[in-house]
Amino acid sequence: MARLRTRQPKPRDRLIPRLLVVMGLFLVIGLYVVRDWVVVCFERLTPVRYVRIEGPFDGIEPGQIEGALQKVLHASFLTVDLQQVETVVRGVPWVRSVKVSRVWPDTLAVELEELQPYARWGHDRLVAATGEVFDRPSSHLGFDSLVLLDGPLGREQEVIAMQQELEQRFAARGDHLVALTLSGRLAWTATLESGLEIRYGSQNPMAATDRLLSLLPKIAENRDQIMASVDLRYPRGLAISWKSLPPADSKGPKGKLQTEPKNG
Repeated sequence: MARLRTRQPKPRDRLIPRLLVVMGLFLVIGLYVVRDWVVVCFERLTPVRYVRIEGPFDGIEPGQIEGALQKVLHASFLTVDLQQVETVVRGVPWVRSVKVSRVWPDTLAVELEELQPYARWGHDRLVAATGEVFDRPSSHLGFDSLVLLDGPLGREQEVIAMQQELEQRFAARGDHLVALTLSGRLAWTATLESGLEIRYGSQNPMAATDRLLSLLPKIAENRDQIMASVDLRYPRGLAISWKSLPPADSKGPKGKLQTEPKNG
């Protein structure tokens, strides 16, 4: 019967695998060190040298764009996170949308779309036709001619839609809406170009306006003063506050909703 011989591993055979493991570890560590060195050198050699801002804009202040970009332009031209740049720039007031792209070899192109003011909102803000509310720039004037709107947070589009409906009704009578407010209790108040203030309360302003416009001819028959305000909150009637026309004003108030008072 043959004998089985077992071969004892020599010390050299055990040393080789250990050396391979150690060499592998040094290689991995070396690759990480070299990688970091390469990234640092690459970023120094290929920085973002220029930022080109594109698109017409009036309310966006370039200094705000520059300040926002300084927070994210620390990487190189090829490693800068474009999505992060877009997110930061989108947070600048008046910016509606932004698209960032690379222009070889060292420029970022920032294409902006600006919010367009539709009306004033509250005391010191503006609102776009889409209902987005944004800050009114301190260095730009020319917004006082816009209609003044105001309302609770989240009701912007409702207020804009109501303003447009009411403007159509009053414009047909030669007057125009200059202010519309929805209070925290959801009560509507409108002011016309002629100076007339209309208090609707929580009822539907469009139906109440139709009722008021149908009554105006009868109201004008027997009046000798100009209406200062109309309170339509009464279910079966209305309350009118009157003001006298100044003697020196022969043309009456601006707007045609209120006619001239009768002489005598």
